[in-house]
Amino acid sequence: MTSTADYAVDHMPTKAVVHVLDASRLLLRVGLRFGAISCALVAVFIWLAPGASWESELMLYKLGLSSAAALLALACWQAAAPPLPPSVEIDVARGELRLVREGAPAPERVIKRTAFADLQIVELRGRNLAFWEKGGNLLAEVTLGNASAHAALLHALRSAGKLD
Repeated sequence: MTSTADYAVDHMPTKAVVHVLDASRLLLRVGLRFGAISCALVAVFIWLAPGASWESELMLYKLGLSSAAALLALACWQAAAPPLPPSVEIDVARGELRLVREGAPAPERVIKRTAFADLQIVELRGRNLAFWEKGGNLLAEVTLGNASAHAALLHALRSAGKLD
């Protein structure tokens, strides 16, 4: 077994986005999925109850209970879906970076809005741009494929004093 050091790669910053490692979101999602499966089984197996008669009142009760269990199963399954990550919008004309939640109502759509002048530093590695906010937290990392958009963004960042 050998170990080598590669000094050809740029130095990676030590500060990054901190994630909570207590697995509470994972346990909540697993619990919701388990609840959804349980409610779906209740909706199906209520019709297979032994010793039940075929009277109309009992059938109506079974129909209502199985419908409620099926709707609850769908709601739990939908709530257990992982949240969508935000998308990054860069407005060169206004000189700002926005984190946007897609599909959210208009008042809740913009998660965070930061002007280029308020950024701590912007790191440029090839076509990759890493935007760091005040306090040393990673705000966004973007790769631009369009050369004219990349050049316009670099010009705006240099004008704001964030790139050399």
